[in-house]
Amino acid sequence: MPRVTERSFRMPRPKPIHGVDGSAFEECEHLVGDEDPDTALCGVDQTDVPWNQGLPVCQACLAVAQGRMS
Repeated sequence: MPRVTERSFRMPRPKPIHGVDGSAFEECEHLVGDEDPDTALCGVDQTDVPWNQGLPVCQACLAVAQGRMS
C-alpha cells in the first residue's frame, strides 16, 4: 500500500467566480449619490473612477438605490 502524506492531497486552484453575465464580480459599474460622488452607494471608493465604462451595474448599489437595503 502506498504511503499517504499531506502532499498527496493537493487541491487544484479554484477558478475565478464570474457573475451570470460572464464578468467578474469586481468588474461592475457602481452608482454614486449627489451628496458624495466619490463613494458608491455600496461603500466602494470611486475617486477618479471613470463613469459609463459599459460594465454591469453593481447589484448592491442597485439594491440601495431601489430602497431594498439601507
